[in-house]
Amino acid sequence: MKKPIYYLLLLITLALSVEVAEAQPLTVKVSFKGNSPTIIDFVMSYSRAHSNNELFSDFANDVKEGTRNYVGTKIVSDVKNAYVSREVESGEDGSVSKIEMCYWNCANKKEKIFAVNVISLENGGFDESSITFYRYDKANGVMKKIPAPFDRKVKPVDFANPQKTRPERINYARNVRNEDANAWAPIFTLPRIGKDIEIRIADANQLRPSERQRLRYVWNGNGFTLTRVN
Repeated sequence: MKKPIYYLLLLITLALSVEVAEAQPLTVKVSFKGNSPTIIDFVMSYSRAHSNNELFSDFANDVKEGTRNYVGTKIVSDVKNAYVSREVESGEDGSVSKIEMCYWNCANKKEKIFAVNVISLENGGFDESSITFYRYDKANGVMKKIPAPFDRKVKPVDFANPQKTRPERINYARNVRNEDANAWAPIFTLPRIGKDIEIRIADANQLRPSERQRLRYVWNGNGFTLTRVN
């Protein structure tokens, strides 16, 4: 039996997550008309820098056409809020692949930070997220790849609410074995509304619902501060 086209796209997107981490362009010239680039300008320029990657090209063309839904696919193109995404659901097991991009205006009014997030949501497996950042300089119209502008990385123990988690589970979270690292990895969701990045654990079964600590990276005008959410 042939697999639905959405499942094939899912497999392609999962493979892309490796490429996102390893083969990102270091610099991208952002082309635009008018006084300032829109999120569509960023996406189109980014896809041109990935000229050999059809998936990014297809993504750019999809979001350029605007928000819409069709079988197994949801596309969001929100120029006002500087956010775009495409979500593809597998017809077989309910797994989802998603690409999302957005940007933030920096407090100095001279720069923007642009993010690319590739997500795979596995039905019955571990979720995965690969996020990459660029800093855009208005003076030259170029964005350069940068390290994640976080005050610090998320640690497994951050996902455990210190007041509600069993002591033995907190101790384990402080010393997660390499073979379990993917289960405790952070999954990021870029903001369509607001400015903060939501964070959750890859495998929710590692902690009881009452034990899980909500986390987000809060925008500070030039990067993000890891914050516990009540």
